[in-house]
Amino acid sequence: MKLLIGKIPFLNSEPFYPLLGQHRMVAMPPRELGKLAERESIDAGIMATADYLRLEDRYEPIGNLGVANQEEVRSILLFSRHAMPELGGARVGVTEETSTSVRLLRLLLEARNGVRPREYARNVREEADAFLVIGDEALRRGRAHCDGFIHRFDLAAQWWAWKNLPFVFALWVVRRTLPDEDKQQFAELLERSIDTGMKQIDETAARYAGELGTAKELASYLRNFRYRLGPDEWQGLAEFRRMVQQRDLLEPI
Repeated sequence: MKLLIGKIPFLNSEPFYPLLGQHRMVAMPPRELGKLAERESIDAGIMATADYLRLEDRYEPIGNLGVANQEEVRSILLFSRHAMPELGGARVGVTEETSTSVRLLRLLLEARNGVRPREYARNVREEADAFLVIGDEALRRGRAHCDGFIHRFDLAAQWWAWKNLPFVFALWVVRRTLPDEDKQQFAELLERSIDTGMKQIDETAARYAGELGTAKELASYLRNFRYRLGPDEWQGLAEFRRMVQQRDLLEPI
């Protein structure tokens, strides 16, 4: 058994991968990985939550593993010239990498704050009224001053303040048509791999230390994630599912 595994190339997913080298890996940002999964071109992988909700007729969760946060995530950030309730009619830039966070942002602006921006523009940064960045780019930008953008919103913290629930940004899935034996073998390997990765967090943080932060900061960042999804995380996912379906936000953006 040699599977094609989808990998999100951000620091926050690194603890999953130490023992997965026996499989073929394809590394892509969340949105591009979702496009690949839409064609059923991967056997398993870590998938952005919004893409899983679109593709759950083709993929199913494997174990209870994912990327979730309670209260803050530190790497899903909206930089804004104005407070959220003042972004009605604004131009909001959105990183081309995001699949889930752009939908979370829309819920926070439109459902929670009751404002509708003029547009959500892909691949726009400082020329917008506000802009969303994720992953390693958000870690880098979070350490720097951004002229004119006096507000910095952590989207997981905003969701927590609103719903008092963790937010699940991604989860591990496997193609439904894969043979059961292959699913089971991979699930067991993935469990061993995340166990190994969690023991190596300090080493991983030291390897990435530099422009993303100090080794101590990055170790704290990684330990802040909930990689094993429990009842609270599944409840948070169910609430996100309910809201995006209610507002028809699952169509490709």
